[in-house]
Amino acid sequence: MKAVNLHLLTRVDDSETMSMLFQALSGRSSYKAISPHEAASLRSLSDMLAEHLKETALSLLDGFFFSYVIEHIGKEFDLLKVSRDGEYVLNIELKSEDIGEERIRKQLEQNRYYLSHSAGTIYSFTYVTETGRLYRLSSRGHFGACTLQDLAEVLQKPALSDHLEEGIDRFFRASDYLISPVSSPDSFLQGQYFLTNQQFDFRRRILAHLKQEPAAVISFSGAAGTGKTLLLFDLAMALSKKNWVLFVHAGPLRKGHLTLNERLKNVEIRSGYEIRSDDFPPECRAVLIDEADRLDRTILDFLLAHAGRLCIPVIMAYDPHHLLNEPWISQPEDHTEDFIRQVSTLSMEFTGNIRINRPVYSFLCTLLNLKDRAGRSDYSCIDVLYANDQEELQKITAYYRAREYELITAAGSPESEKNIIAQEYGRVMMVLDDDYFYDSDLHLRTRSGLSEPLRLLYEGLSRTRENLCLVVMGSRELFLKILSVKLHRNEV
Repeated sequence: MKAVNLHLLTRVDDSETMSMLFQALSGRSSYKAISPHEAASLRSLSDMLAEHLKETALSLLDGFFFSYVIEHIGKEFDLLKVSRDGEYVLNIELKSEDIGEERIRKQLEQNRYYLSHSAGTIYSFTYVTETGRLYRLSSRGHFGACTLQDLAEVLQKPALSDHLEEGIDRFFRASDYLISPVSSPDSFLQGQYFLTNQQFDFRRRILAHLKQEPAAVISFSGAAGTGKTLLLFDLAMALSKKNWVLFVHAGPLRKGHLTLNERLKNVEIRSGYEIRSDDFPPECRAVLIDEADRLDRTILDFLLAHAGRLCIPVIMAYDPHHLLNEPWISQPEDHTEDFIRQVSTLSMEFTGNIRINRPVYSFLCTLLNLKDRAGRSDYSCIDVLYANDQEELQKITAYYRAREYELITAAGSPESEKNIIAQEYGRVMMVLDDDYFYDSDLHLRTRSGLSEPLRLLYEGLSRTRENLCLVVMGSRELFLKILSVKLHRNEV
């Protein structure tokens, strides 16, 4: 996406033509339909600035990114102008009608949060077409009406004259905003996070449902990286304002869990291993369960039954493991996921991934099934290596661990899988030995017939945020097939 010149963009009158011109100027691959209200606001602002700036208008109105959206989050900015180094940003929000100063201020404050992750200096304005008024939020948090001269002075600053022409995505990574409460408890406790549109919608629906049905059983599912845990902790915060909340994590508690447990009020976090049928907190008025599909069925039944007797709500989050729901990968026999859906009075499912590394997830899909080669992601963040024996593997492992890669051993024990639940890693290294092979249908399988190694492989790769190293030891045939995935070759 390229930056555009506002004056050149708004020389056409109707929104449909402006939409076509915008696509041509910006080089966007997808069509952005500019509404009549947006077109009118853009034209009005551009004309006012052109009249004020006179002969310098054409150059000073250059370099604007219109309707930029941070990928995976859905956060949109009307107009951004960014210095080449990303240190300075001008943000102008457009309103066709007056929505009130409080809402305008709140939006600009939220925008400043997103922009502050990359920019040191942020200029924040809102233009209201209906009234022709401008509002400004200063770096010190002062908000109020301002003049056109104030905006003109910002446009004339030398820092913005050397502006970014394209490549704005590198300054706005979704992972910078979508924190994990367990991995980043301090950021969560300080409220330094925002929910995506889908998370916010689920939150609204859940709280509204609880008002109508206080003893409801609610569940929401989604793959790793969709933000389930963040939403569940956000709900715990909301419910704990009036009631005492029991938060159950199916696996062992991490350091982040312990930090949250110490500092959250009216919230007690327990591991599923610590729950006993003779020990239910009498003050509990809501039960929230993370990774509910992994919770021992007898414990899950106990929590649901006790909540039912007390007429208090239960909210569960779980991963349906769609990639593992295949006939060549055996599944547990308790069918916990089906049970959760059956007992829920409200069920929702997250779509897409917001925090997982997209190329790694694409690679994982093809790794499990070589016939699944949809898309051509950039796999430059993935290393595929070969080791002839254990001695070579140790050398490679030492080299990557020195580069801060987390080694996850795909040994395949259920305990290994539990140990990485709720964890996230910047860099991951995993090893595949000759127990792994591809069958005649090009599905990755294990000679032992166990599903645990494949499930652990899924867990390890799906929790990778930045870089992945996959080492194949001893099986040249397996290595060549996986290398073909990395190179986007079909010779399998």
